[in-house]
Amino acid sequence: MGLLDRFIGRKAQDEIGAMIRELNESALREPNIQDLSASTAVIWNTLCDGATDTLSQLVVRNSNNRLDWCLKRHRRSISHDQLLSMYWWMLLYQLLLLQHRGLDGRITKNDLSSLEVTAHQFLERHVTEFSFPVKPNPWSNQWNRQFALEAAMDIYNGVYEMLGLFNDLNKRINYVSNFTSATEQNFDDRVNNLRD
Repeated sequence: MGLLDRFIGRKAQDEIGAMIRELNESALREPNIQDLSASTAVIWNTLCDGATDTLSQLVVRNSNNRLDWCLKRHRRSISHDQLLSMYWWMLLYQLLLLQHRGLDGRITKNDLSSLEVTAHQFLERHVTEFSFPVKPNPWSNQWNRQFALEAAMDIYNGVYEMLGLFNDLNKRINYVSNFTSATEQNFDDRVNNLRD
């Protein structure tokens, strides 16, 4: 790889990293905009951190080898629209992990419903504010009834289709399995930090 290629690659990495941080900052404003309770805001912020970390590891740089879908070499071709879809999917995925893995009795159906509304309001506001031509859809109409592995498989397929990438079915199984176990572990670690 030549010096120019490395420079262009580093520039693309920095740009997409900055876009992810902007999406995260935008999402972190939702508790104030929507007047969420302090406890719900803490949970929302934790979900945002999880979504940001997961997406950053997938497309910028990963510290956990299990969070690698071979997307980094394509980051120059990821548009802001596509990145918004991916970030929002990661938020919904974090919400799905919360639904299944829980938070020691601190989460009720009303909390989950409120957080889901917050995620949809974030998307609506972001799409309107930045005049996106199309509002993203969840990866599946039944996303909030899926288990983590099933959701991860659909997200992986959706990302590869959205980016127009060849989906190697043999590699996909390993990528999705590793992603699921890594994100579940990361979620549990974040929740444990909330308890401390």
